[in-house]
Amino acid sequence: MRFAELIKKTPKPIKKFIVLGLNKIGYSKANDELCLKYKNLVKEVEGLYKEFLFKDLFLSDELRVKLMSELLGTEISEAIYLLNYLNKSLEIEGDVCEFGIAQGATSALMANEIKKTDKNIWLFDSFEGLPKPSEKDVLKDDIFKLGSIGAYNGAMSCKADMVKKRLKDIEFPTSRTKIVPGFIEETINQPNLPLQVCFAYVDFDFYEPIITALNFLDNVLQTSGFIMVDDYDFFSTGSKTAVDEFMAIHKEKYNFLLPIKSAGHFCIIEKIN
Repeated sequence: MRFAELIKKTPKPIKKFIVLGLNKIGYSKANDELCLKYKNLVKEVEGLYKEFLFKDLFLSDELRVKLMSELLGTEISEAIYLLNYLNKSLEIEGDVCEFGIAQGATSALMANEIKKTDKNIWLFDSFEGLPKPSEKDVLKDDIFKLGSIGAYNGAMSCKADMVKKRLKDIEFPTSRTKIVPGFIEETINQPNLPLQVCFAYVDFDFYEPIITALNFLDNVLQTSGFIMVDDYDFFSTGSKTAVDEFMAIHKEKYNFLLPIKSAGHFCIIEKIN
C-alpha cells in the first residue's frame, strides 16, 4: 500500500496529528514537488511518442496530464497508446466501452477525451473483483504475490461509486454514462447494450470474460474501430489465449498490433472488414 493511501485509511483524529507532523518536516512540500515532477514526466513521454511514433497525437491539456498522472495499473506509455487509438476512432460512429474498470481512473481518462462529442461511455464491471479463473488461466506473473491463480478470485474489487466520483470530477454528463454492473457472462445478454462501438478497452484479466467481451464486440465494433486488450501475455495466460483464439477465427476481419516492447503488456486489434 502506498504511504498516501495508508494516510487516507487512518482515523481522522490520528491522521490530523500525523499530517501536522509531516508538514513540519516538509513532507507536504516534497510530495507536491514529486507530483509536479511526475506530471512533467507525463508531458515529456507524451512529447517523445508524438515526435517518434504517433505523429497525429495532439498534446495534453492540464486535465489530461492530471488524469494520466492518477492512473493505477496503467503505465504512461500504455495510456498514450490508448489515447492515440481512441482519438483515431472518434470520427467513427459508435460509443466507447471499457470492460473491467477497477477504480475508474482509465474510465475518466477516456471520458475526458469524448466529453465534447455525443458519444456515450459504457462501463462493464462485476464490482465484486475477479471471477473464478478457468482452466485456460495459468498464473504467469504473480503480481500480488498470492501464490496461485485461484487466490486471485475476488481480488481487485472496487465500488461503482469510485468511478462515478471520477466522472463527476471531470464534469462528464451522467446522461452519457452507462454503467453495467455484474459479471460479463450474464450482463452481456441483457437488452439496452451499445449497438455501435468505435473503441473498446478490455481489462478483464481472465480468459472467459475476455473472450465473451471480444465476441460481443465483434458484432458491434464499426469498421476502422479499435479494441485494446490489457495484460496480453502477462499475469494470466488467459488474456493471450482469448485474443489468439479470437484472431484465429476472425483473421480476415482484423489487424493485430503489438506495442513497442518498453510500452507494456497489451495488444491492439483493428477491425478492417
